[in-house]
Amino acid sequence: MTLEPTDQHPRENAPLVPILPLQDGPPDAVSVSAWHLALSNLVGLDLPHDLLGLWLFPDRGGVILLAPTELAQDQLEIAIPAPHLSQHHLFELEERVRRAGYRSVVAVPVRGPSRDQGLVLFAALESGRYGVTEAVRLHTIVKQLQPDFAALAAAPPVSAGGSATTAITPQNAAEQVAMACAEGRSGAEVLRLVSGVLQAILPHERIEVAVPGSAHGVWALLSGIPEGRRWGESTATVSQSVAGLVSQAEDDGSLLVEDLREGPGLVWPSYREQRALQRLRAVAGVRLRVAGSEDAWLFLGGPACGMFHQPDRELLLSVAPVVALRVQALRTQLDAEVTRAQAQAVSAAQARATRIAAALSGTAHWGEAVSQVARDVRESLGYREVRFALRLGDDRFVRIEAGDLRPISTLTTEPLESTDLATVLSGLAAFLVHGEGGTDLAVPLRVAGRVVGALELLGGAPGATGHPVTAAQLVADLLAPHLELMRRSALPAPVTRPRREGVTWE
Repeated sequence: MTLEPTDQHPRENAPLVPILPLQDGPPDAVSVSAWHLALSNLVGLDLPHDLLGLWLFPDRGGVILLAPTELAQDQLEIAIPAPHLSQHHLFELEERVRRAGYRSVVAVPVRGPSRDQGLVLFAALESGRYGVTEAVRLHTIVKQLQPDFAALAAAPPVSAGGSATTAITPQNAAEQVAMACAEGRSGAEVLRLVSGVLQAILPHERIEVAVPGSAHGVWALLSGIPEGRRWGESTATVSQSVAGLVSQAEDDGSLLVEDLREGPGLVWPSYREQRALQRLRAVAGVRLRVAGSEDAWLFLGGPACGMFHQPDRELLLSVAPVVALRVQALRTQLDAEVTRAQAQAVSAAQARATRIAAALSGTAHWGEAVSQVARDVRESLGYREVRFALRLGDDRFVRIEAGDLRPISTLTTEPLESTDLATVLSGLAAFLVHGEGGTDLAVPLRVAGRVVGALELLGGAPGATGHPVTAAQLVADLLAPHLELMRRSALPAPVTRPRREGVTWE
């Protein structure tokens, strides 16, 4: 590396900046790291700083972190130039870095003839480090970096933003991806490491693996488990988005989507709404085949329309087998964890049933027994309130709060059709998730196969598949016979006809 300009790489006058060697093709991670260090040292003599961040905007789209590689762990979101970064985006980035503890921050885009080709961030822990004079000088330095960024934008560096020292090429990509898979301990970590390897030769903004879930048509995402759900469960939105992408697949088990916005029903699969996902346009995917299991899918997402091409499809097909093996191992590991959790849940449910049965049989005061059961249910199942609904005839019902000792006959009755509980009270639904955001759960109270009411659990976690339906039904079945005695006491006495000797009443 030389720190002086040459005739082949002309620069403006002072200050001089180090030149990135590009004579032998795209540089590797070591060359990029050395160039970044030299640039930081040289600029630091005149303009001290504690952080110098470099990002590249390749011609094919996307964002690549050049240096320092540690910034990849912070997941600092960088806007995509269209074709230039707006001042709003620069201010927003500077503010995020300030909130991280750097009191002086300046973000300077590397302007090309028609579009921004990169971004340089200077940050210092000391406040007031960069005034007007310093800012002008930083812009001058960044302007001198434009030739290097222009060359890098046309041919992104190998292994940029990663820690590997081996050059990544399409020929050895499968080997490097296999090493990354082996290092990852969790699904999210495997995705991050694989993304780092592929970024050098296949720039992208998002990566995800969709795995067949606990039921047919349900998909789980390897990046994480949605709140309130178990592994293998998913939201309907995620399953629909994965199914929509898979429907675009070719016979060889790969897919290229030029623009998500032009395909009806095509959405990037994610458990959580994120602003960054709205700018994803192109998707490349490949089927992950593992013997003895259903196929999973690997997806890459990018912000530019049509940024993935046939060579990218072939590259993903070449790395699919090694990713598939690691995904299958992770799936087996997660399934084992779920089995252990289910065993613990069964044990806890049995203990809970024993406590409830003891409370109902060992407490003479009915109100005290119900209050004790409600308290146990709130603590163990995670709901704020417990309530009962009992049918009084075919078309009316009454609601009872836990601990309410008033006779049922004194409570206000309501029409059955006036409540969303009607499907449960009528025996048409095994359970009902209702309330704002789906935070309430209702299960039937059953006696001898008949539905006599419903147990309502209010104020729980959102998401239908996240509710403990089985545990709630167990509680309802234990309570139902006792509540049935209360319900019968409120029903009108049956009308009987007098009997006479020798007369048969029809």
